[in-house]
Amino acid sequence: MADETTESFAVYTDKDEYLLGEVVRIYVKANAIDPNQTITVTDIIVYDPANNTVAEWHNLTIVLTDTTTPVYVDSITAEVEGTYTVYAEATGCPWRLWFFWWFFCRRYWKPRVVPEVPLGTVIALVTLFGATGLYIHRNKRSKKTKIN
Repeated sequence: MADETTESFAVYTDKDEYLLGEVVRIYVKANAIDPNQTITVTDIIVYDPANNTVAEWHNLTIVLTDTTTPVYVDSITAEVEGTYTVYAEATGCPWRLWFFWWFFCRRYWKPRVVPEVPLGTVIALVTLFGATGLYIHRNKRSKKTKIN
């Protein structure tokens, strides 16, 4: 099952691999929830095996109140064969996870890219330190000893 699981809720499909024309069903389920708390799933995005967006649902109000009942979201027809992945955002995470709210409940999908290096800043600092002599310089001379 292709899924994105966090500490508080999971969004998943019903199978690992889909053939062309099969129905891809999307579900959400609470994994951890405190009494008298709810998790509201607001956005769901489905990606095909080539990582292209094939379906999006925004401004949803799927309320999760317990950890036993999965909620059926919707279904799409597989346009290509392979593993479909799903991504979701939610609000109202359990209080015990409030500290990690941004990490577990507001997950943003970001492609893995090489981070930018602030090369202009590095060059400016190297020039500044080199021009002003603000760098550590260690003399590597051998110690001379007097022989009497």
